[in-house]
Amino acid sequence: MPDDYDVALETEFNRDKLQNAIPNRLQELCDIIASRKIKGKVEPWFADLVTKILYSVARVSSDLLKTMDREAVSAAAWNARNLLELWIWLKYCEASQENALRFYEDALRDMLGLADAVSKMHMVQFGTPDVFEASSREKIAEVAREKLGRDSLDSNYLHVAEAAKSIGLAESFGPTNRFLSKFAHPTDGLVLGIMHQAETHRNLQALLTTNGVYYSGQCVIVLQEIVLAIPAD
Repeated sequence: MPDDYDVALETEFNRDKLQNAIPNRLQELCDIIASRKIKGKVEPWFADLVTKILYSVARVSSDLLKTMDREAVSAAAWNARNLLELWIWLKYCEASQENALRFYEDALRDMLGLADAVSKMHMVQFGTPDVFEASSREKIAEVAREKLGRDSLDSNYLHVAEAAKSIGLAESFGPTNRFLSKFAHPTDGLVLGIMHQAETHRNLQALLTTNGVYYSGQCVIVLQEIVLAIPAD
């Protein structure tokens, strides 16, 4: 850290952004897209997609704010990484309508993947198939037909690194994701090293929070571009 690094000043700046500026702007954008959905200016599925990503940005930003009053390096890194990924997904959806629809559909692909994982866990733990797997798959197929007009859907959802590469952001995403992941997970360096060094811990957490605030702000910028591009009248 630079000798003139002022943790207290940076912390208060981050707190104001997470407590006031970011949630206030997100609420304004939420109100705008709700109004334009009512007026029929945007397809319902797209309005739903943007609104749910907006809610996710708000929730993760709020979670990041909560870490500021605790010694929580891993939690700060986890939330900062989530905001980085949300920024990538927003940029991916903004790039084209086809991308946005793919991400919207991936919610169901994700659920299929979850059903597969639960089934395998059940088999490992109990030696029998999960009795709810078939009904889960049937419900997912029903939603796919009703909401997406698809007779079938595979579980091969798009990974965030692939999305970043497809829109030319792999170089921005890759190193930052690796950096944040090092502190989000219990690696040996984190557990045996800096976790027990109070000053380093404090400065690092401030840095990680700043990363999160930056990507939260970037999410707000892209959401604003998406929402304001929808005709008002």
